[in-house]
Amino acid sequence: LLAPLNGARYPLVCSLDLTSRCNLDCLHCYIKRAYLPTVNASEMSTSQVIWLLDEMTAAGTFFLLITGGEPLLRQDFAEIYTHAKQRGMLINLFTNATLVTPVIADLLADLRPHTIEVTLYGATAETYEKVTRVPGSYDRCRRGIDLLMERGQTLSLKNVQLTINKHELEDMKKLAS
Repeated sequence: LLAPLNGARYPLVCSLDLTSRCNLDCLHCYIKRAYLPTVNASEMSTSQVIWLLDEMTAAGTFFLLITGGEPLLRQDFAEIYTHAKQRGMLINLFTNATLVTPVIADLLADLRPHTIEVTLYGATAETYEKVTRVPGSYDRCRRGIDLLMERGQTLSLKNVQLTINKHELEDMKKLAS
């Protein structure tokens, strides 16, 4: 990949924060923004994101990390994701999986990302929801994971170790297995 560049600099790998909004309110999160159901003024429009993806591709971007906040909060996620795939990008998607629906799972099955990474905050609902501070978020995360796995996705489950969830680390490893 790098040999044809002859030492020139190209944005081979880029990260795109689609939104700073999130549907969780995790204790450790650096964003520290309450969930907003609507787009805020700092968020790019669909056409701006499409333009940016085209610019990234023209500049040589091959690997794209799509993250947020929670990127699945974007109502235009499918359009943006599809455009990036059509431009030939290898996509790594970071999500909390709580907003994965059958429609999103089908899209990701049809246009497979390079990787999907889901953060698991606990092995039980009690611990997970102490971290996320959102009732029902554990079950929604597990449902999202199940929907993705039912469609043959390979997931990377990751964890943020905190004093309130470290006692479940081994159980989270078993769950991941």
